[in-house]
Amino acid sequence: MFSRMLDRLRGRYARLAEQDIVRAIDIIVEQTDPRLRFVSGYRRKLRKPVVRSLVYTDDLVTRIPGPFEISRKTYGSDPQVNALFGSVDDIEVLFARSNMLQRFFRDTPGCDVVYVPLIMLRREKRIMGMALSGDIVRREVARTAVNFSEHRLGIVCAASEAELRGELQWRGIYFLAVTALANITRLKAGSTQLEKQRALLKMKLRDVQAQHRGLDALVTTTPADVQERQALEQRLKDTGRKLEEARTGLATLDDYLTQVCTVCNHPSRFLRVRHNSVTVDRMGIVPDAMSHQPGAEVVSATISIGENPPVEMMLAAFRRADMA
Repeated sequence: MFSRMLDRLRGRYARLAEQDIVRAIDIIVEQTDPRLRFVSGYRRKLRKPVVRSLVYTDDLVTRIPGPFEISRKTYGSDPQVNALFGSVDDIEVLFARSNMLQRFFRDTPGCDVVYVPLIMLRREKRIMGMALSGDIVRREVARTAVNFSEHRLGIVCAASEAELRGELQWRGIYFLAVTALANITRLKAGSTQLEKQRALLKMKLRDVQAQHRGLDALVTTTPADVQERQALEQRLKDTGRKLEEARTGLATLDDYLTQVCTVCNHPSRFLRVRHNSVTVDRMGIVPDAMSHQPGAEVVSATISIGENPPVEMMLAAFRRADMA
């Protein structure tokens, strides 16, 4: 299995177009700090990390299932669609009355199908229900119910599946660029905060030292006073060390570039996808040994983007004829 995954990734490396690599580097630089162009050999230094991010985001969007045709008809015939929506009216509200989809069809008169990410939350909970055991109806039987809620459409749509997946990949590159910028900003803000903290500790230490320079210190100084002074000195020393590390990490544009490369070299820290599959019946209940109703597999992808809560995502296809 691992060798197959390596072969797949090598194949994606080989298929990368040079113009896409150049475009990705330009996006990363423009969205983080355009001054990085003044760093000698910045394209060469960014190339391998950016290629790694391109391959990773391509693999990520490929693992999003779909597209599934969403309509009144498929709600009744496709268990996947049926499991996602509480009623056919929910499809009407989300898709047929979507301003974004209406604009898309208005602006692309020759296109009859639009492709769009469908995003939602998935919850599982234990409920008490009934089950048939032979000829006996058993009540208060614990069952697992799967529910999809808070549906929304992604902010991008396209005329084909390939175009949509490509757009999602580039949005992944933009997100990594923004993440790198956020990390740089956080480091700079942390440095400023450490400077303030060090100044405050110096003031406290001077105050403590001043209290023990008078003649009264001969008779009033206690072990607790000494411990307080030593603790302040140690905190001041630790804060100074942290400040020096923070300043060293962003002293030059090369340091900025290093921060960008770190994000692009490890895209899985900020973008993650996991395949999900669950079998449910028409009521959204997971069948068990006593179930007589057949279940159908429902697939989705759990997407985690940065610090945001994970969501379920799949690709949907919606026809112009089904618009409101």
